[in-house]
Amino acid sequence: MAQQTQLDSDTILDILGNDTRRKILSVLSEEPMYFNQLAKEIGIGQQAIIRHLQALEDIGLIETYGKKSEFGAPERKYYRLNTSFVLTVSLSEDDFTVSKHEIKQLRHKESKKYYESLDSIPEEAGEALSLLKQNLADIEEEISTLESRLTDLYALKQVVLRKLHEIGMDGFDAEERRLLYKIVEQSPRSIADLATFMDEKESSVKGLIKEMKGKMGKDNAQLLFGKLK
Repeated sequence: MAQQTQLDSDTILDILGNDTRRKILSVLSEEPMYFNQLAKEIGIGQQAIIRHLQALEDIGLIETYGKKSEFGAPERKYYRLNTSFVLTVSLSEDDFTVSKHEIKQLRHKESKKYYESLDSIPEEAGEALSLLKQNLADIEEEISTLESRLTDLYALKQVVLRKLHEIGMDGFDAEERRLLYKIVEQSPRSIADLATFMDEKESSVKGLIKEMKGKMGKDNAQLLFGKLK
């Protein structure tokens, strides 16, 4: 079995920079396929599809499994998706963040009615299809509502960050601004944590804090640095 690369945001963005790999994932999101099917569906050669599949398998985005043929032919190797997550890229004048969140059932009380609707769907195919369609439509509507609120919160975050950056530009030099942003955005619990976030020595961070305290005044300094130990 291939050694999997750590599935972090940078690795995912790098692997998904290829259009063919994105198409492979899109096709496999509908149903598993063996490589001949994928090559035909996407419209590229078999050798090329194998290279892309290997890259996706190495990173852990897809996996393989064997399935016996109904006609006595050798067992076929099928490919299917192997992970579930949401990758969010936030880019604005005052922010650039990439975050990855696993998709898993938490059954929050706010989602209870959708789970109950799903759990009550019968096994009989005809009726189930109609109910599944409605259940999916309701979920999509809820997602759209939440995304609209999330977009509004991102806009509000941008305003807050802009004010933070304006304060930093007005009163501090480059290293002091970097420290200021890390404190406000990362909320470190200690000087050691802050030094880790900044990739600096603790002694250097303590020196910066001392200089900033002299510029800010006692009360403001206490508000900003008071909880750091």
